Amino acid sequence: MSDAATHSRAAPSLRQVLLRPFALPFALLLGVGGLVAYGVNQNDEALHQVLDAQTRLQLITDLAQQVSTIENGQRGFVITGQDDFLQPYEDGKLAFQADVFALHDLSVTPQQRSNLGRVQAIVARWDEESAQPEIRVRRDSLERAAARVSNGVGRTLLNDARAVLDVMATNETMRLNTAADQSRTLLSRVRWVSVGGLLLSIALLILTAYRVTRTVSRTVLNLNGAAQAIAQGDYARRTPPMPVREFAQLGAQFDAMAGAVQEREGQLRATAEALQASNTHLERSNRELEQFAYVASHDLQEPLRTIGSYTELLARRYQGQLDERADQYIAFTTSATLRMKTLIQDLLAYSRVRKAPRTTQDVNLQGLARDIVTDLSVQIEGSGAQVDIGPLPTLRSNPDLLRHALQNLIGNALKFQRPGVPPLVRVSAEREAQRWVIHVQDNGIGIAPEYHERIFGVFQRLHGMDEYTGSGIGLAVTRSAAEQLGGDLWLDSTPGQGSTFHLALPLTPAPTGDPL
Repeated sequence: MSDAATHSRAAPSLRQVLLRPFALPFALLLGVGGLVAYGVNQNDEALHQVLDAQTRLQLITDLAQQVSTIENGQRGFVITGQDDFLQPYEDGKLAFQADVFALHDLSVTPQQRSNLGRVQAIVARWDEESAQPEIRVRRDSLERAAARVSNGVGRTLLNDARAVLDVMATNETMRLNTAADQSRTLLSRVRWVSVGGLLLSIALLILTAYRVTRTVSRTVLNLNGAAQAIAQGDYARRTPPMPVREFAQLGAQFDAMAGAVQEREGQLRATAEALQASNTHLERSNRELEQFAYVASHDLQEPLRTIGSYTELLARRYQGQLDERADQYIAFTTSATLRMKTLIQDLLAYSRVRKAPRTTQDVNLQGLARDIVTDLSVQIEGSGAQVDIGPLPTLRSNPDLLRHALQNLIGNALKFQRPGVPPLVRVSAEREAQRWVIHVQDNGIGIAPEYHERIFGVFQRLHGMDEYTGSGIGLAVTRSAAEQLGGDLWLDSTPGQGSTFHLALPLTPAPTGDPL
């Protein structure tokens, strides 16, 4: 053990084995990345110069266009005398001034600013010495205006302005071409550096990765072989020496666990056998209890019917012939007999639901709910209740279990009404991902949150027999039916405002098996 520990401390760590060989390729990649970043930055500056040159060239072109616009507008007025031609003339001057200001802000050389100033001065001089006088004269006489135009002073000035703009456009075009050539040169250099550096780095990475993976793969294969042997029960197997510290430590742990696994296997085997015996005993006890409940409740009915029959005979024959206390005793006996009969029948219903075979067929819940409402018509009419049944689906399920569940839910919604408030019951359905949820909502007395689970127990009542009749087993039957169908049952309720019971049913029937 000490030799293995000494070997694990002397072996290089997994981090060293993995990272050391990659130092050179990563350093080369960093260098290439730095050069590429520098080249990209320089190229961005060159592209910025190209964009600025394009903008200036566009402004120079716009200036030449505005010169032609104001000249055409002024000449059109002189020729026609119509004021409509003066609008392009005025708009052109405004646009010309705006372009001059924009180009002045973007100018890069004193010469460009000087040329721009010359163009601005020439256009201003043309407007002052030629355009405006010709416009004024034209308002009085076409002949005088034509005479002023014919001297050629205005055309000469604008030709001078165009000549200066041509020079500016030529210079700007040269500047644009220079910036574009610089950008292309930088891109070419960056491309060659990137491709060359990446190819070299990839080659080094492939070689390094091959060497590293070969070392790690051999180590893992050796460790895996030892682990498989131990897993197959060869607890005497020991892992070979590992060239990586972490794998060597892991191998030592495998060796240490090999003995412990054998001991724990024995303990688990004994525990599993005890658990299996316990499960078998619980299943047998559960079946015996269910059988006992069924047989006991079934066998109790015959003597109970006898008691009930003779009690009724006593009541009929001797009613009023005995004293008042005897009549009261007979009434108590009759009432207790009826309660016992109800309890036995409910217990039988619970037992039948628990033992019901899981046969399935297509069940129209809409029709089933309406049949249940018809069966409860006496209770509904007596309480002045209203039962609204919304659209309900057709499911492949067990019709008997569904009838038990829906009849109990609707019956409870009618029974637990607030004093003086006619029951209002709504039955609806909602489709979810893999199931249908049936909602039975009422406006009854409601249930406090602390009793939301208790009410699903067998014979659990929240009220006395003098307040609400029943055995307290109906909701237990309903939840058992829901579980048999592979679904669930829960509720939302607020005391004094009513309750909503939710019966979730799967889209496909629950797997067939022995009843729970």
